[in-house]
Amino acid sequence: MSSAATAENAPPAGTGPEERNAFVRTTTAVASWISIFVVVASAALVLTFDHGRDQSIYSLVAREILDGRMPYRDAFDFKPPGIFLVYAFARALFGPAMVGIRILEVGAMLGSAWGLVRLSEIFFGRRNVGLYAAALASQVHAQLDFWHTAQPETFGGTMTIWGLVLSARALDTTERRRALGLWIGAGALFGASGLMKPPLAGAGAVIVFLVVARELVSKRSWSRSDALRTWVPTLGMVVGGALPFAIVLSWFAAKGALHDLHEVLFVFTPEYTKISWEKQSVAPMAYYGFVEWLTSYSSALLAGMVCLLAFRPTRRELPAVIAVLGCIFIHIAGIVMQGKFFPYHWGATFPLTALIAALGLDKALTFSARRGPIAVGAFAVLFSIAAYTKCSAPNFGEGSFGHRTKERLELLLSPPPDPVTAWDDLACIADVDAVQNRAVAKYVNEHTKPTDPLFVWGFECAIYDMADRPLATRYIYNVPQRAIWSAKPMQDALMIELQKTPPVSIVVEHHDVFPMVTGSADDSAVSLSKFPALRDMIDDHYEFAENIGDFDVYMRRAEEPYQVGLGD
Repeated sequence: MSSAATAENAPPAGTGPEERNAFVRTTTAVASWISIFVVVASAALVLTFDHGRDQSIYSLVAREILDGRMPYRDAFDFKPPGIFLVYAFARALFGPAMVGIRILEVGAMLGSAWGLVRLSEIFFGRRNVGLYAAALASQVHAQLDFWHTAQPETFGGTMTIWGLVLSARALDTTERRRALGLWIGAGALFGASGLMKPPLAGAGAVIVFLVVARELVSKRSWSRSDALRTWVPTLGMVVGGALPFAIVLSWFAAKGALHDLHEVLFVFTPEYTKISWEKQSVAPMAYYGFVEWLTSYSSALLAGMVCLLAFRPTRRELPAVIAVLGCIFIHIAGIVMQGKFFPYHWGATFPLTALIAALGLDKALTFSARRGPIAVGAFAVLFSIAAYTKCSAPNFGEGSFGHRTKERLELLLSPPPDPVTAWDDLACIADVDAVQNRAVAKYVNEHTKPTDPLFVWGFECAIYDMADRPLATRYIYNVPQRAIWSAKPMQDALMIELQKTPPVSIVVEHHDVFPMVTGSADDSAVSLSKFPALRDMIDDHYEFAENIGDFDVYMRRAEEPYQVGLGD
């Protein structure tokens, strides 16, 4: 063959193995730096979030804890105790300002990102998958906006990721004592996540099950050392998992509040869960939960999962994928059991989903990079379109995530004359109006003394904190008195406490209707008309002072002070 013919049939310059590998490395580096930018930008966005209703509840309970009181007994809510301790820690560090918990939340986000990178190194032998996962998880988290972030699942998710990191490290160590310490640490993290949301602790059981199952399958005959390889993780996980629960129960016992914890979490809360299961069966609820997880919030995650199915994990990667999917399954089962399907319930599940979705995206990106710049460009366009398809902020309408991000940037770059109101406008959703809450708190603050107890007959706990007034009762909102399964005994208990500590001001809310929580379509104002004891107390000893939006403010009559025990 002539040299001319050889030259004619030779591959184009720049397409040899070295050049292709260099382009793959460059593409991976660019994608990794983009991922880091997404993580940082998402964390910065979260710092601008205000409090929603749940965040105000947690913060108020945290205030009471720092004053020496106890959850449930002195400040009623029916979330597990872990989230109150997180908020108390944030409040102790940063004070009552709303940004305090967001700073701690950003710390949790960055901790999750770091943990995902470590898991990627351990599971897949490369950190870029973890960086992609961190970007996906951070973006989805920021997308949930102020209402569905800084929730128990937010912090429980970080603990779960690091529980997996310690578990993976324990599997890699050959020194038994060190392995036991790592398993205990992993168990403690899974247990602590269970204090945020009980089903999250189940991830620890999944890991132990998989470890034991692997040993059972791989061994035809057993030696003592083989048995120890199953007992060490089991014992470590059990001991570590029990430790956070033992500490918290000891705290409640020392404060004489164990009975209250039991009554709220094991008597009241199951009835709350039962509402969602009326006229429902397991199969449709499970199917709905699966669809919610995979399709309802992030098409970027779904695209990654599809890529993983198309390119398939290697034999080395498969055990890690199975382990993560097992943890996700436990999360989904817990959410289905609760039956509420609120967006924030997925807060601990999305980072795990991001890890295996990122593996799929890495495989698709590498496949494209090996075929050159045009293929990478096509992948980038297709992924961008897919990611844009579903990335709205829940409860704010389709396409609102980008719009709300733009509004926040504008407020930061060009502050308006009244920045407080402008930021409060961004913290309004459904029946919650942060502008009205602040106005009510201001009115109460101006017309009462710092020591005057306040009572809000509604669901806006933010007013207590904004007004900086003490509670007249442990019932910081009126769900127990409105819930169809607990109304009468909880109303009686409330009246005893109001007679013991008469409020100087009472705020009555309108239009706060949530049948999924109370089982009734009545708002607080309507519920008041069906609560004769409280209605008569207001009629006899208080006078209407002001209407502010959805709120009626009543002040105790100065000429006839309401005495402790009056009405007994």
